[in-house]
Amino acid sequence: MTVEAMRAFRKLAGRDEAVETAVRGAVGPDGNADLAGVVKLGAEHGFQFSEADVISVFSNDNEELSDFELELVSAGTLAVCKADKV
Repeated sequence: MTVEAMRAFRKLAGRDEAVETAVRGAVGPDGNADLAGVVKLGAEHGFQFSEADVISVFSNDNEELSDFELELVSAGTLAVCKADKV
């Protein structure tokens, strides 16, 4: 379980429409992310990381957010992840 694996999964979601769609499915109608669902999706694609790794990547990385990730932020998803860290 590593942050590096989460970063790699993030890049995959950015270039693979099917993975992006699956990640969108892990976001509820209220904008809350199912972090366990994201971890499960990662595992299904060969990436081993934890919920804490998901939070760490989106809380601490200095990379620009993709358009897809910006949509998640506007839905409140990533803000919820950061709030869970506190």
